[in-house]
Amino acid sequence: MQLSSELTTDTGVDLLGYLARAAGRAIGNAFGAHLVTGTGTNQPSGVAVVATTGKTGGAGVAGAFTADDLIDLFFSVIEPYRMSPSCSWMLRDASIAAARKLKDGQGQYIWQPGLVAGAPDTILGKPVRSDPNVAAIGTGAKSVLFGDFGAYFVRMVNGIRFERSDDYAFNTDMVTFRALLRGDGLLADQTGAIKAFVGGAA
Repeated sequence: MQLSSELTTDTGVDLLGYLARAAGRAIGNAFGAHLVTGTGTNQPSGVAVVATTGKTGGAGVAGAFTADDLIDLFFSVIEPYRMSPSCSWMLRDASIAAARKLKDGQGQYIWQPGLVAGAPDTILGKPVRSDPNVAAIGTGAKSVLFGDFGAYFVRMVNGIRFERSDDYAFNTDMVTFRALLRGDGLLADQTGAIKAFVGGAA
């Protein structure tokens, strides 16, 4: 990011503080995307990439999941991971909206809203987390992740660096700012700590 030297000295607001917050937010969003979809090559190994298939959807539903699919996905994760306090669901908002409408064989919604302030909503007793980087519902897409996210380790080295240079663009009288983060992520147990629902054929 570059700003004119006049703007940095004449502004009446905490411009540098604002830039630091905006840069931290942007880096957090970018790093978060890599933690979900990273390839593992010059990026973290994204949790959605390394999650194994726990349930594949049936044909004729264009990748959508059913209540039975989520129940099968739930039990595809072995009990020690399934019973872990850090076990949860992860979907994007549109998929959560679809999950909220699902009913079991008795016509009861499988989605249960949190009854205490601050308590998460649940599916089959496990918290539901939203992340925009999880794939949308579609054929072949890993649109639902479920398992023990405590088995996914994130490493950050020395936090975020926010740096300023008055010399980098000296000839244009611009002040240059940059923010850097060194980090990585890896699912420690890739044999089944976290499983995915994969959309079936249309």
